[in-house]
Amino acid sequence: MWDKRYSAPGFLFGTEPAQFLTREAGLMPAGSDVLCVADGEGRNSTYLAGLGHKVTAFDPSPVALEKARGLAGEKGVEIDFNLSGVDDWDWSKTHDVVVAVFVQFAPPALRDQMFKW
Repeated sequence: MWDKRYSAPGFLFGTEPAQFLTREAGLMPAGSDVLCVADGEGRNSTYLAGLGHKVTAFDPSPVALEKARGLAGEKGVEIDFNLSGVDDWDWSKTHDVVVAVFVQFAPPALRDQMFKW
């Protein structure tokens, strides 16, 4: 489903970060190690990397990750992009901050499990 949506020209959600994230980003200590969950085309991870955070991002769509890598290149930021779904991610890795802007798209049982991780 997501590969098809991300295959359209341009960026599905644009290249500007989510408004919620721009409002709350100041709460993150400078240089935080941030994980961006289901990051899509990279608008949020590139924003955070541009603020100086060390960002790891994952998404299950290779199409989205290709666009995200391109966006990061355009913005001159480095991000550790990974092809993974929420249920495949290695949650044993620790991060200072976890950003999950579109968690509402996960089925309720998966959301419950994510909050336990």
